[in-house]
Amino acid sequence: MITVTPDYYKDFKCIAGECTDTCCAGWDVDVDEKSYRYYKSVTGDFGKRLKSVMVPSEDGGCTFTLNDGRCPFLNDKNLCDLYIALGEDKLCDTCDEFPRFINEYGNIREIGIAPSCKTAGELMFSYRDNLTFNQVESDEKISSYNDIDPLTYTQLKTARNIAYEIVSDRGYSIRERIVLLLSFCKDIQGYLDKERDDLIINVSRRYASCEYRDDKIKKLKAKYYNPKKCFNIPKFFNTFKGMEVINPDWNIYCREVKEFFNSIKSNEKLKEIFKEFNSFMEDKEFEYEQLLMYYIYRYFLDAVYDYNLLLKGKNAAVGYIALKIMEIADRYLNDGKLTFERRVDLAHLYSRQFEHSYYNFEVYREFFCSKKIYGYSNLISILLSI
Repeated sequence: MITVTPDYYKDFKCIAGECTDTCCAGWDVDVDEKSYRYYKSVTGDFGKRLKSVMVPSEDGGCTFTLNDGRCPFLNDKNLCDLYIALGEDKLCDTCDEFPRFINEYGNIREIGIAPSCKTAGELMFSYRDNLTFNQVESDEKISSYNDIDPLTYTQLKTARNIAYEIVSDRGYSIRERIVLLLSFCKDIQGYLDKERDDLIINVSRRYASCEYRDDKIKKLKAKYYNPKKCFNIPKFFNTFKGMEVINPDWNIYCREVKEFFNSIKSNEKLKEIFKEFNSFMEDKEFEYEQLLMYYIYRYFLDAVYDYNLLLKGKNAAVGYIALKIMEIADRYLNDGKLTFERRVDLAHLYSRQFEHSYYNFEVYREFFCSKKIYGYSNLISILLSI
C-alpha cells in the first residue's frame, strides 16, 4: 500500500482544549459498527453513561444523543470524557479521523486534512510554497478492491497532475487559474460524456502548454467577462428546505454578504472594491492556491466513480468564490480589517457547512448540476470579475 499526504500534513496535531472551536458540536456523531459493539461491552458507571446516549442506526452502528448540540462526552473544558476514560484507541472512526479524510484507489491511499478544522486551516493557508506530496510505501495488503475502471483512473490521475500545475502556476492570477481549472474540467467532461475516456489525455496535453493556456484565457475573457453577473453571488448563500446549520456563526456571515451587496449601488463601485481587495490579497494569493489544491486533491479523482468531473471543478470554483466574497464583505463592513485568523475562521465555517453535512453536500451537488446560477458560463463570468 502506498500512502500519500500533502507536505503540511506531517505537522498536524489536534490541540484539543486549546482550540477556539470544537469539532464535537454542531453535528451528529456517527459511530461505526465495530466501535458500537465495543461500547456496548463497557461496564461500570461509564458503560451506563454510554448506553444512555447510544441510538442504534440502520448500518449497524449508532449515533450519540446530543446535549444542546454538543456531543454528550464533551466536557466543560472542551475535552472528550470518552477519550479520557477509555483511551485514544477506543475512539470511533469519525472522531479518530476528523479532520482527516481518506480516499483509496486500489493500492493508493490518499490522506489529507480539511479546513473545517481551524488548526488544519492554519497549516494549509500558511503553506507558502508550491504544494508537494509525500509518499510512503508499506507491506500492508489491500483490504478491499475499488470497482473502478483502470483506464479512466489512469487518465484522470494524469489530468489531476495537470490541474495541480494550472493551480500552482503563479504566472497567472488566482482568478485566471481557477478559470483555467474550470475550463479544463469542462473539456474533459466532454469526453467522459461521450465515454471516450482514452482521449482525456488529449485535453491534458493541450492544457500542459503555456501557450494554449494563454490563448484560452484570452478567449474566455472575450466571451464571458460580465461584471454584472457578480450581483447574483448572494444567491450562493440562500437557505433551502432542510438546510443544516452546523455553526450559528454561518448565519452571521451570510447576512454580512447580503448587507454588503445591498450597500453597493453600482457596478463600478463593486469593481472598485474588488480591485482594492485583490491588491490587498496580492501577496496572500498562496492561501487561495492551497484551497484549490485541497479541492483538487480531495475530490478530482472521485470522478472515476460518478464520471462528473465538471461537478468537481464547480466545487472548487464555488468554494473559492464563496470564501472570497465572505472575506470581502467582512472586511468592507469592519473598517478594512481582515486578519489571517479571520480568513481561517471563514474557511472553516464554509467547509463545515458545505462539506460536513451529508444533506447539505448532496443538495448543493444537485444545485451545481441544475441551477443556472451555478452554470459554467455564469461561474466563469463571476470568476473573471471578482
